[in-house]
Amino acid sequence: MNFGFSRVGLLQRMQVEHARFASEQRLPRGFVLYALATILISTTWLWPHIVHFRHVPDRGDPIFSAWRLARFAHQLANDPWHLFDGNIFFPLPLTLTYSDATVLQGIVGAPLIWLGIEPLVVANALFFFAFPLCGLAFFYTGWRLTGDARAGFITGILGAWYPFHGEHYSHLELQWFMFVPIALLALPLVLARPTLRRGLLLGAGVGAQWLASMYLGVMLLTLLIPYGIAIALAWRCRPSVPLLRSLSAAALVVLTCMTTALPYMASRASRGDRALSSLGAGSAFPSNYADTHRRMAAYPWRSRVANHPERELHPGISTVLLALGGIVIAPTAITVALVCGAVAAFDWSLGVNGVTYQLLYEFVLPYRGIRVPARFSVLLGSCLILLGGFGVSSVLSRLRPKTSNIAFAAVAIAVILDLRMTTVLVEYWSTVPAIYQDVRADMVLAEFPAGHAIDYMYFSTTHWARLVGGYSGYIPVDSELDSASMFPSAAALASLRERGATHLTYNCAFERSPERCVHTLTQLDSSALIDVVSTARWNGTEVRLYKLVDVP
Repeated sequence: MNFGFSRVGLLQRMQVEHARFASEQRLPRGFVLYALATILISTTWLWPHIVHFRHVPDRGDPIFSAWRLARFAHQLANDPWHLFDGNIFFPLPLTLTYSDATVLQGIVGAPLIWLGIEPLVVANALFFFAFPLCGLAFFYTGWRLTGDARAGFITGILGAWYPFHGEHYSHLELQWFMFVPIALLALPLVLARPTLRRGLLLGAGVGAQWLASMYLGVMLLTLLIPYGIAIALAWRCRPSVPLLRSLSAAALVVLTCMTTALPYMASRASRGDRALSSLGAGSAFPSNYADTHRRMAAYPWRSRVANHPERELHPGISTVLLALGGIVIAPTAITVALVCGAVAAFDWSLGVNGVTYQLLYEFVLPYRGIRVPARFSVLLGSCLILLGGFGVSSVLSRLRPKTSNIAFAAVAIAVILDLRMTTVLVEYWSTVPAIYQDVRADMVLAEFPAGHAIDYMYFSTTHWARLVGGYSGYIPVDSELDSASMFPSAAALASLRERGATHLTYNCAFERSPERCVHTLTQLDSSALIDVVSTARWNGTEVRLYKLVDVP
């Protein structure tokens, strides 16, 4: 096997590579079969979850995502001019901008919700589809970059099961990074032979990633700068009118998608910027790339005692080994560019612990709202995955056919086993308390006990009354609501009335003890500040809806 530089030399290899990207490539024999196999393997470790469709890894962010989809669908159908107005944190507007609005998933899921499908089912369906879609995107990109369908198949498996998926198993928007490889493919296509169609493909890839996750969208745009510069220098690209037209078409598509940032700009004054000093918890250390998360089934021997949430960034041994093969065996302009992108993404994932992230924070406005720079790790991972495709292609092309087939099967099995995933699931509430049948959309609810804001938000998808509280990536300071912590005292009830609440709910199923429930209901029933509107039983406990009354 001839490792290192091939006989034709690096410069000649780059010329051949440039010519291949400038031309259109026919789909190879067996391409569809490889694609179908990618889809099949992309769902392998999901089946324990798929067969329990209403189960979730936790009752936090997955439920929050279902609420986001439901709210987006509701606004799109009933008040599209106020698309980003949530029903939380009354009376604040634009509260969907307090987190990633998942616009693309909202557009895809809205028709299903309008048909009456439960939002949690829709959210889980979109979550499941992310895995084969990532697999297919990396498969196609891996094939187009290397010209080898078998290498594309391995990159598809790597993309479908990259450990970032498991680390963020609760986050719908972070599963949707299938547009990253499309953009990483489209940019060299534009530089090799700029056309309107290729420019539109680049714009669509970046724009779709922005709509699926603004977090990853802005990170992708940043990554494309060093990546594109490296390719342009290696291929000695020169400015031209066709290149300007192609990039302009891409920019037009991206800017159109980025108009969804306007509501975020409008709510910036109420949210404020995140202080650079507050990013420590979300900034990785280099050692975090050796930390495995609990869903990586192949690494139970790794201790997680000192691990930190959002910073369990181990890419998998198979990913690293294959990427090293892509770097060492036969470097090209694309592999050099991918290395440049990986190095940049690595440094940016370190956030305040790195070298250059502070420049992004100071000069690129969206970074002042980003809480977790460590999520740049998925961009680093995408570069490693594609480098792995080059590694597979380089090795297989140097082997005899029979040996090559055996090696291909061995690599595929090794990747599948290395990146296999497991998860613990819980079932979400199968019903909504019956008291919400008496709730109207013009009411303003304060809901108790505290600590279950996400549940109350999900219940609100059946009535869309406004909520005094809520949960999101940004939670506004609310001193008046904090003063209601002495609930159900008369002072707390009066404070809720002043805060704008018209009704309140109390759910004993969420109370810390039956005795606390009885005590609270007794106090509420004796208060002259509220009237009972509705009572019901839910999960074997009492649930009540009260109206806050004006006292002369």
